[in-house]
Amino acid sequence: MKRRPVIHPLSLSVLLLLAGCKPAQFGGGTALPDGSVYRGELHNGLFQGEGELTWPDGRHYTGAFEQGLMSGRGHLDYGDGCSYDGDFANGNRNGEGRYECGDGVWSGRFEQGQLLKGSASWTDGETYSGEFQNFQPNGQGQRNTADGAVYRGTFAEGYLVQGSYQDPQGYRYRGGFDSGYYNGEGELIQPDGTVIRANFEYGQASGEGERIHPDADGKPVTEQGYFANGDYYPSEAAWHSGTETQRAATEARLYSEAERLHAAFTDLAPQRPGTRDIYALIVGGDGSESVFALEVNWVSERLGGVFDLKQHQIRLTNGSNSDLPLATRTSVRESLAALDKVMDPSEDLLLVHIVSHGDSDGNVILAQPDLELNNLSVADGKQWLGGLHAKHQWIVVSACYSGLWKNALANPERVVFTSAAADRTSFGCGDDSQRTWFSSALYGDALDQGANDPAAWFAAADKRVTEMEKEQGIEGEEHSLPQVAVGQKFLQWWQQ
Repeated sequence: MKRRPVIHPLSLSVLLLLAGCKPAQFGGGTALPDGSVYRGELHNGLFQGEGELTWPDGRHYTGAFEQGLMSGRGHLDYGDGCSYDGDFANGNRNGEGRYECGDGVWSGRFEQGQLLKGSASWTDGETYSGEFQNFQPNGQGQRNTADGAVYRGTFAEGYLVQGSYQDPQGYRYRGGFDSGYYNGEGELIQPDGTVIRANFEYGQASGEGERIHPDADGKPVTEQGYFANGDYYPSEAAWHSGTETQRAATEARLYSEAERLHAAFTDLAPQRPGTRDIYALIVGGDGSESVFALEVNWVSERLGGVFDLKQHQIRLTNGSNSDLPLATRTSVRESLAALDKVMDPSEDLLLVHIVSHGDSDGNVILAQPDLELNNLSVADGKQWLGGLHAKHQWIVVSACYSGLWKNALANPERVVFTSAAADRTSFGCGDDSQRTWFSSALYGDALDQGANDPAAWFAAADKRVTEMEKEQGIEGEEHSLPQVAVGQKFLQWWQQ
């Protein structure tokens, strides 16, 4: 679910009263001691009637005043891309209004600055209508996703906790939820008509339950049994056996992970003196959808056709069908250290490609079925990359809100490509995709045109992304706005 926007509180103290002070008069305006300027009607030294107030920090209000405070209809521009149109009372958003900030629009009934009930929409096509608290869904409401899924019921802090779900594929669920997953007692109806009544954990039926499915004649057949990670077992003995098998597989994966990662490190070839070697780290973060693991292998293949990456790369990815080391904060940090150890700091290039879902705070999502992982933050990337000896770094982040990585990482020795601006989403992250749209553009024809000029390579990819988005009706404020930063010292070194 979308996080709340930047919330701009309205403090009564910023709306200065003129009584008791000596404001300067000029050109029809009144300059206040804090640097604000007011133009409009006054009554007994107070703002009264229609007026206009501009603050030194760029905020600007036009509308009605009463007794020195914003009251009545008005428009407040916060000077940072956010604005509010609607009713005010006693200096606060109060009444019917519309608040726009970042990639979202919130409208409805406000009281003392807070939206209580109304609707919200985002540039990626997601909408919500119902009750709010702190600009997040809270109470009764309905959420519609861009791909046609519908969540209805009781929300808390942005997430549905009790209610129903349905999607265009034919899945229907009613019961408890937690962080977007089916969780607790519930009933799931699958597209083929099978009904599962059980306790759910992280979206999967678990423990004792009931399965109802149509027989050859279409008549319902009810079976009592047990579930483990969504799989049905007709008896408790079979369930225990299946559960133990699944746990054993997870445990085996965990115990083999250090060996798997160590093998990737020892396979790295040493740096060749006098040759510009390129070492790559390619990371697929969210294993709950196959697109990211598929992209890791495809990016490796495409880059390998341009650069000599044989024994010069480490691939990390999450997902149930991968033999590669898992993508975790630990494996990413240790992989960077391992690559840094074999590189010549001034002669070689470190190329990092990270792809996953992204959160509005810049976090890259790291998720592995049956395991809880911590996400990769912008602060992690900045600290770890900044602590390496490798001077020349080329960083590519394909995720929603990845522009925050560009803002944090840009410096004279780096090139940074991101698939979206800091306040925008990117596209192509679903299971129906083979790769994200930005990566498809970057490592497609744009790569064939040559990577000697980073700015030209990015421009070709950006043009293709725009074309792809327009083909799907995505334009204007919905455009992902890929970002680039090309350090001049890097460019001088790269084009020698």
